[in-house]
Amino acid sequence: MKFLNLIPLSAFWFLCFPALAQKDSPNFIIIIGDDVGWDAFGCTGMEEARTPAIDQLASESTMMTRFYCSVSQCAPLRAELYTGLLPKNNGVLANAKKEKREGVKNIADHLKPLGYKVGLSGKKHFGLGTAKIDLIPGFAPGANGSNQVHSFDGVEKYISQAKQESSSFCVIIGATHAHHPWDHGKESNFPTDRIQLRPHYIDTPTARQAVAKHAAEVEVLDQQVRETRELMKKMDLEKNTILIFLSEQGIAMPRGKWSPYEHGSRALCLAYWKGRILPRITPALAMYCDIVPTLVDFAGGEDPLLDGKSLTGLWMEKEVKNHRDEVLISNVHPFWQKAIVTDTYKLIWTGHPEREHIWGNFSSKGKFFAKPWAEWIEKAKTHATAARKVERILQPKTFELYDIVSDPYETKDLASKAKHKQRIKTLHQKLKSLMAECGESTTPPQASDRNKKKNQTK
Repeated sequence: MKFLNLIPLSAFWFLCFPALAQKDSPNFIIIIGDDVGWDAFGCTGMEEARTPAIDQLASESTMMTRFYCSVSQCAPLRAELYTGLLPKNNGVLANAKKEKREGVKNIADHLKPLGYKVGLSGKKHFGLGTAKIDLIPGFAPGANGSNQVHSFDGVEKYISQAKQESSSFCVIIGATHAHHPWDHGKESNFPTDRIQLRPHYIDTPTARQAVAKHAAEVEVLDQQVRETRELMKKMDLEKNTILIFLSEQGIAMPRGKWSPYEHGSRALCLAYWKGRILPRITPALAMYCDIVPTLVDFAGGEDPLLDGKSLTGLWMEKEVKNHRDEVLISNVHPFWQKAIVTDTYKLIWTGHPEREHIWGNFSSKGKFFAKPWAEWIEKAKTHATAARKVERILQPKTFELYDIVSDPYETKDLASKAKHKQRIKTLHQKLKSLMAECGESTTPPQASDRNKKKNQTK
């Protein structure tokens, strides 16, 4: 996998598809969920989900079921999305770890010279030249408020202004759902006795309640997708506007957000353009950093030479082709864990397995998602299965290997199997090669005293 594309895609694309080249560049509307992974919707198999708008959109879109963020945290994910660069190259390594990067361009830098107005309504959560992005009122700029309401009036006004100016537009709707504190939506719509728990969860009352609360937030997100499509129809935008829906990192639960596991790092991408983008499901590997090159490609610009690769061909060609051979996941905070994802396997490399791998937030009395963890610890004292699940969370091995096609929740670690010894070696070498390509150190940082085990289970 090359992190800096050297092939100019747009020229090739417009030679192959002259009909598209003759039309005006499409507009873009991007909806980003918050703390909601690929598996929270009816279209991806969540039995209790109430997501009719997202499910309908999925049936009309290219649905990418293996779309990844390189770091499963809000700030680095958004920086990756808006810059087309991986964390080490854009400088946003985690919510709490940022490096200074001079000259990093964002989505506005790339699209404005192509005649686009670029605006964001809602959650921003990264600091790379956001002054260049117009701020549109209507959605809350943060994610931790209570009972946050929204309005599409600002978005409608912004799009109307773009039309008056004969300008193309890219509007980003940064939804605040389904981010904690999970106090919006109708929890009563999700009876806890019908909740579908993930295989790595421990069945306790507050675990079921956490999933119900989160599902209620996802239902609100679904309503916002419905309202977006209603606005597009009202403003006659469907023929010349690409709608992209992106879920984010996973729920704030163990092995979800903040982790390299599928429940945390895997997202859903839906791409819709009426009559143009092909409706289908594809397991092709892709990343958040692929979005900016894709938009530039559709807008008729030159390949911006970023870590991302344009998805234009994958969305528009009749034959489904793979997009990437591998995906690099680069978590550094709160734990140094790297991973490589292939079409079948994921290898996770933990730098300091001697540490207890549970973030301090799960011990906070002010966070609802801390309550399930406290129950799991208590249940583990007397329940063997619960004890094994807690141990797997707290004490990951140096190397973990999973078949994520047959085991997407990574319940069966294959690393101890002799037949996979060579596969682990090969994937580890490839992982280090990918890390080196984007400037990452291939040596885990030295552990400090504060990073040693805290014996939280005792």
